[in-house]
Amino acid sequence: MTKSLLQLTDGVIARDKQTLISQVNITLESGEVALLTGPNGSGKSTLLTALAGEKFLSYGTLLFGATLREHISLKEMARKRSLMLQQDEAVDQLRAKDVLELSNIGADRPEYIQEFVSKIFSATLREKTIGTLSIGQRTRVFLAAAAIQNAGIMLLDEPTAGLDAEGISAVAEFLTTHSLNGHAVMVATHEDNLHPIAKKEYVISEEILITKLLN
Repeated sequence: MTKSLLQLTDGVIARDKQTLISQVNITLESGEVALLTGPNGSGKSTLLTALAGEKFLSYGTLLFGATLREHISLKEMARKRSLMLQQDEAVDQLRAKDVLELSNIGADRPEYIQEFVSKIFSATLREKTIGTLSIGQRTRVFLAAAAIQNAGIMLLDEPTAGLDAEGISAVAEFLTTHSLNGHAVMVATHEDNLHPIAKKEYVISEEILITKLLN
């Protein structure tokens, strides 16, 4: 039986005092992978950040389960959701292994997560500084960090960017398994390689959000 893990009702997403998206109604349920699509610059990454409960939500009601965001501490939030962004200047000076250690909040992790992290995060990346990595390498580090957190909700920004076919296949397999284990996943993307595993698609179009059911 599915349950709502995250819900945003009547949301308005704004950045630098400019409204990017209005009429935002999103429900992420356990057991599903949802896509977030739209043109470059339409606000996909900003919306993911708002859904993570961090910033950019200027209006609307954000619930994690049945609890309002404002009633959840930062420590609790780390257990409820993980957020992967492609651009994160705050970690550019850190080594890849430091990023993983920061995400390791001590949560119990099933074997399939450990296997995915081992597959996507090679030992050659450990000592490298994030700011020196290619797009594909950054994707691998940030994916591993989001996975190792083992939060109920994964919010992922372009999780196949720069990956080869083998890497994309590993991500699709992991996200499918992860959702089947009771988690909810939202993927912001401009590619169609994860479309076959998604149940729902949210499309940003002319500053509003449209919902489509898939598969």
